[in-house]
Formats: sequence, C-alpha cells, structure tokens
Amino acid sequence: MLQLKKYRRKAGLTQQELADETGIDRATIVRYENGSRTPPLENLKILAKYFDISIDKLTGTAEPTVPDDDDIKFAVFGDPDVTDAQFDEIKQFAKWIRERDKKQ
Repeated sequence: MLQLKKYRRKAGLTQQELADETGIDRATIVRYENGSRTPPLENLKILAKYFDISIDKLTGTAEPTVPDDDDIKFAVFGDPDVTDAQFDEIKQFAKWIRERDKKQ
C-alpha cells in the first residue's frame, strides 16, 4: 500500500504543495493517496527522491524497522514538531503503564 499520505503529512505539505514541488498533478496525487490509481515507476522515483526515501518505503514493501522518534511523535501527537519535554513525558507515562500491567 502506497505510503504517500503518511510522508506528505509528515513533511507538513498539502496535496497542492506536493504537486507544486514535484510537478505531479494534484488530482493524480489524490488518486494515489486514495488508492484509485497506482503511480508509474517514474512518479515513484520522483516522490521517493523528494522525500529522500526508497521506493520500497514509499510503497510500503520495505522490511519493517524500529520507528524513530519522529515517527513516534507523529503517531502520538499527529505532528513530529514536539518538544523533548513533551516526548519524555509520554515515554514516562508508557513506562508507568508497562510497570502497572506487570503487577496485575
């Protein structure tokens, strides 16, 4: 499954901004994101290069990796632009939950 929407949002871009940056029509990007159209190899190359990721990552076929802090911040807050203090607080809360559940 194409991960375009994930990487576009992570970059803080609208569909129109991505279209302007890559030269791929906005309507085409919409179709890629909703799965009604599969990008040809040339557009996969353009998008992967733009986001500085592999085509495998873009298409969701890469081997799973441990998420980095920015991925976790995005998953929790919907935005990777989170302070270190906020992120540390979330990690402490997660640790507390794990410890609590071990006791049960």
